[in-house]
Amino acid sequence: MSSTTSPHPTTSSTGGAVRVKQVLNNSVVLGMDDAGVEVILLGPGIGFRSKAGDRIDPAAAQRTFVPEGIGSIERLAAMVEEISIDAVAAAEEVMRAGRDRLGNHVTARILIPLADHLGFALRRAHEGLAIEYPLRSELSYLYPAELQFGHEALDIIERRTGTRLPAVEAVPIAMHFVNAQFGSEDMRDYARMTDALQRILRIVEEEYGIPFDEDSVDVARFVTHLRFLIVRNRQRQQTPVPTSVAGDADVLLETVRISRPRQYASAQRIAALLEAIYSWPVDGDELLYLSLHVARLTAAHGATGESPGRR
Repeated sequence: MSSTTSPHPTTSSTGGAVRVKQVLNNSVVLGMDDAGVEVILLGPGIGFRSKAGDRIDPAAAQRTFVPEGIGSIERLAAMVEEISIDAVAAAEEVMRAGRDRLGNHVTARILIPLADHLGFALRRAHEGLAIEYPLRSELSYLYPAELQFGHEALDIIERRTGTRLPAVEAVPIAMHFVNAQFGSEDMRDYARMTDALQRILRIVEEEYGIPFDEDSVDVARFVTHLRFLIVRNRQRQQTPVPTSVAGDADVLLETVRISRPRQYASAQRIAALLEAIYSWPVDGDELLYLSLHVARLTAAHGATGESPGRR
């Protein structure tokens, strides 16, 4: 189920009564407004004694949003069964703030999964239960912007719900926004990307025998390039080659191969790893960019590339 309207949750476009399409549970109703747009109405008892064809005043709902990109009715019904209105409201505000901070790739697709997570997190906080997330250290340097926003989201959630979640909850919140970069809600995609990035950094570290400062600007640039490379290829988008470079890309690649053979070899190893993990080829343009990024990264850390330096 999807809609062609705004990716943000929003109120009914007409402000008039909404006709019930399906009652998901006593607190959640799927309806259609006078403009033919599907909307989700949430509120205690809003689905009680309602049936398909009935008309409901949107003012009776605590929250109303357009469920663009959230998925099938069956999946939505299963997820919202245990989600509190407070969790949905908090998730909506976090989603909006995340879109403003991180970019337009953040859509309503993450709303219900995020609300589902917040519902359980709030319940754990009320019960005094703690949980640890194993990918916390990786997030700090592979996805710093998303992790920083995850911490900011904790303030939003506290303001909205009155409950302060533990600082570690910034990790799974950040993971939702990482996944939003390439249209996935599956944490396996996040784990695979994280594993790929770590293995790529290890390739360069092993090749040059130097540990990299994970907080350095050069590492951040290198990781950012790799992330966009993975996202573009996953979405089957061609690499944008600058006009000034496009005609000479092959010549430049050959120049790099001759002048920076070790960095070029590292780029080839990285390309082979990405091809093995994702089953798509890395073209010559990307190989050129990878070689240049490796050269910049190693130069910044004092590696000359004159002779092999593996550990």
